[in-house]
Amino acid sequence: MKGFDFIVRWVLLALGTGLRWLREELDEVHVSIPLTDGCLAEFVRHADEAARQAGTNTGQSYVERLRHELALRAGFIQRWTGSDENLSLRDEQSLQDLVRIARRYALPRRWKLSEPVVVEYRRTRPSYWQWTNDIETGAVPQA
Repeated sequence: MKGFDFIVRWVLLALGTGLRWLREELDEVHVSIPLTDGCLAEFVRHADEAARQAGTNTGQSYVERLRHELALRAGFIQRWTGSDENLSLRDEQSLQDLVRIARRYALPRRWKLSEPVVVEYRRTRPSYWQWTNDIETGAVPQA
């Protein structure tokens, strides 16, 4: 990371710009569930770490890498809260970290219900015979 990128990174994180950018990305992908500031801050820290690890081996600046990583996190949150599909990323460790954050902050997950199917149930004897087997004979008053 270049010296100038280090200063820009420090200023962006100190002013909370990364948090604001993540909220904007979530609005763009139409995530409607409320997320706590702690949850969003942890996603921003994870994106910052990924942007720093990308380093200067690409021609992008730190700001461009951070915006890209925040967009990936917003896409993950949208898929996590909007469907029950199997998630996949290029980096499995990164996916496990994102799932860990989502579970730590109990982000809701939609579950697809199976289609109802009619199943025939054949009784071996009439149902009105069953209820009398559970009654104790001592509890019934004798006339």
